[in-house]
Amino acid sequence: MDEVRPGRCPACKAPSRPAGGALGLHGHGLRERHQWGPVEPGAVSTLISILLRRYRCRSCGAVVVVGPRGLVRRRLYSAGAIALALVLYGVADLSPRDVRHRISPLRIVGATAAAGWASRRRWSRAVRGGRLFPIVRQLPADAPLRQVAARAATTLAAYAPGPGGLALESAAFLGASM
Repeated sequence: MDEVRPGRCPACKAPSRPAGGALGLHGHGLRERHQWGPVEPGAVSTLISILLRRYRCRSCGAVVVVGPRGLVRRRLYSAGAIALALVLYGVADLSPRDVRHRISPLRIVGATAAAGWASRRRWSRAVRGGRLFPIVRQLPADAPLRQVAARAATTLAAYAPGPGGLALESAAFLGASM
């Protein structure tokens, strides 16, 4: 529990372990969360369960949830899976159906979802609006979603750790998880 305890409360900035004082962030249990998508580029898409550690701030009462890198708030899919979908749609020019088949762990889809994929559209719109991957430079409001996806994919690939030389899919996957 101490290894992942934040250094300070993100809400009030009170220290979590003040010198000579009582703990500022106390353990507040665990929370289970599911994460969808491949765990690495080229892997089969899966649905995994992750336990997140919770802490409660003694100063302001805020509850802080700590999880692994690559987790995106309020999204079922991992950051890497979303980045991979953006690469496949925006750069590799795959159809929404083929992108869904590569990224989603669900193999049975309804009739309305067979032709497209609402998640892919939501992610592209969230990137355009700066709500997802805010490091991506904005495009004009009338830019097609495929162009938004391509911009996001190449930007995320530039953030991949290491010396470079990775395939765009791998680089974007890793860059999104940082």
